[in-house]
Amino acid sequence: MDIKRNLTAIILIGLVIVLTPTYLRWISPATEPAVDSTQQQMSPSPQGADPTPVALSETPAAQPVAEKVKTAPIIEKLESEKEIIITVDTDLYIAKISNRAGGSIVEYTLKNYTGGYNDYGEYDPESLVSLVQDNNNNCTPCLSLYDQDDKSSRPFVQYFASDYRDGEKWYLSGEDEKELHYSLMFEDGRSIDKTIVFKGNSYTARHDFDLSGFDQTYRQDFEVLWGNGIKPTEENEKDDLQYSGALMYQAGEKDDIMLKDVEPIQRKNFDGNTDWVAVKNKYFMISLMTDSPGKYAALSAVNTQFGIREITPVYSASIGFDIHSQRISTALFFGPQDYKILKEQGHALDDAMNWGFVIIKPISKYVILGLLTFLHNPFGDFYINYGLVLIIFALIIRVVTGPLTKKSAESTQKMQAIQPKMKALQEKYKNDPQKKNSETMALYRKHGVNPVGGCLPMLIQMPLLFALFTVFRNTIEFRGADFIFWISDLSQPDVIFDLPFSIPVYGNGVAILPIVMGVTMFLQQRQSMATMDKNQRPMMYMMSGFFFLLFNTFPSGLNLYYAIYNFLSFLQQRSIKAKLATTPLK
Repeated sequence: MDIKRNLTAIILIGLVIVLTPTYLRWISPATEPAVDSTQQQMSPSPQGADPTPVALSETPAAQPVAEKVKTAPIIEKLESEKEIIITVDTDLYIAKISNRAGGSIVEYTLKNYTGGYNDYGEYDPESLVSLVQDNNNNCTPCLSLYDQDDKSSRPFVQYFASDYRDGEKWYLSGEDEKELHYSLMFEDGRSIDKTIVFKGNSYTARHDFDLSGFDQTYRQDFEVLWGNGIKPTEENEKDDLQYSGALMYQAGEKDDIMLKDVEPIQRKNFDGNTDWVAVKNKYFMISLMTDSPGKYAALSAVNTQFGIREITPVYSASIGFDIHSQRISTALFFGPQDYKILKEQGHALDDAMNWGFVIIKPISKYVILGLLTFLHNPFGDFYINYGLVLIIFALIIRVVTGPLTKKSAESTQKMQAIQPKMKALQEKYKNDPQKKNSETMALYRKHGVNPVGGCLPMLIQMPLLFALFTVFRNTIEFRGADFIFWISDLSQPDVIFDLPFSIPVYGNGVAILPIVMGVTMFLQQRQSMATMDKNQRPMMYMMSGFFFLLFNTFPSGLNLYYAIYNFLSFLQQRSIKAKLATTPLK
């Protein structure tokens, strides 16, 4: 029976090994582009038009709009014939705003985060994070007309009129606010007035549209569109791309378009009251929220090339409103996927974060992240290094799971103690399986033995294991967080040098912490092998080796945690074993 129990344990551990890569692929989709490069963007050029970017004063996007309203748009002010860019400098970011499309965000730089790509596609770890892809193409954001018949979106990308001078700059701090006003007038009296409100201490800016004269009966809707994706921010662009996508949120339900979608995507509509849409990468997000829910959401993707980098998908997202709307109130969030910050925005925006599947989500969100956040900042302005936080966290988890470990050890000892009686029963009733099973169960009850007692702790800890994977691989708190010596970023592998070749599973970087983790796992398993059949031991050695290979590309914070956790487990098992040896069971 001891052999059966050990075999069961090996099977369960094997399931963890097999399922872990699958789970990681589920939360980190494959990297093959899901959208054909021939597909159009959410804001396509009119049929027959040249998709190559042109000067805005010549953009063909204005013509279809004019065709629908039967008149060509004209602008009242001469300033609208050229681009005017102004700057808003706040405590959190620097934004440059163009009068194109009535206030497009052409640059957006976060002050509190470093690392990202310049306009040439080159990664610079010292530069501030910039989220806007490009400053002369598409909507960032804009109002658009969506034609239900030909399924095309025609944005108002003209230069709106304003009273601002090119190069003007405003500084905002704390509760300071700045209102920007833009207007577009049509020859027939229709108008679009847009108001943007920036605040010194908020990542969110209001974008409100006042509409006049749009009472036509065409099968059209208004859309507020973010049409230019989000700039990559991580040096490991492949890893960053795995987490990139477009999302929408309706009535408590989230849906998305990401690289896991194997079918080419031009545009995907989601009917129903929409609270927000967003485009995101691994750690940052641009989200469009609305006070009064829109009638639908639309997500799309198109392959494009940014700088010198390979062609990658660019995601777009929009919220649809009725054509007869007189006022459309929205808010645009630019910032980190930080749980506390997203929670403050309302609209359940924190659900944009990746928490794992439904069973794992509460453990990831409230237990793991909650405890880590508290340990990092337990008292006011006092902060503890995240490396030390992970060590303390491993100690806490070890204490919490300690009773399970003890129970498992006691169960193992009881099983060993009754092995002679088990063998006697098997021999006595070898020709009567039913009697053998009943007598075996009676023996278990007499000695208080649970046949799955040794495996149950492992099963209980599996949700915690997957929650840890999810949080450690997605939490911005670890991004750029250093610890000691060579460990400069707990969100990345602690690679000390690169190999000239790549090893399957292992990769091409040699990291230290996976080696330490592998050694501690071996010591822990070796201790448990004392009571294991010799034929089963090679499998345990193979598992240690596989985990060493698998964890080499994982974040150094995760490896640090498991190295400490395994070492503490080793010490606890030694203590339990010594104690049980002095108190043999009857």
